Amino acid sequence: MRNLIIILSFFLIVSCKTAEKQVVNKPITSTLNGKNTGIVSHQFQMQGCKTIIIVNQGKDNSLHLIPMNELEAKFDKDQLKISFDYLPLRVKNPEGCGEGIPAEISNIAIVGK
Repeated sequence: MRNLIIILSFFLIVSCKTAEKQVVNKPITSTLNGKNTGIVSHQFQMQGCKTIIIVNQGKDNSLHLIPMNELEAKFDKDQLKISFDYLPLRVKNPEGCGEGIPAEISNIAIVGK
């Protein structure tokens, strides 16, 4: 019986020592870059599309996104290459704008700077 108490106390002491939590520090990234890259364009401005982002998915396939949230002035420049994330929206295109898919744009960053 005495040996059993000694063994149980030993396991209790050892298990308390191994239960310490380890703190893992993750490095903080200074910039969030989106998963997609594209070029800001104003080529359809005469048809009613204020700003379009052209995403090249392949040689012939290109995706035109209509940002439904207003882009900041530093990103709303013609032929500016940006990285971003987007979420396609199920809303109507703006009046007169038949090109592209309405989307919510987030995590915008300028590529190449």
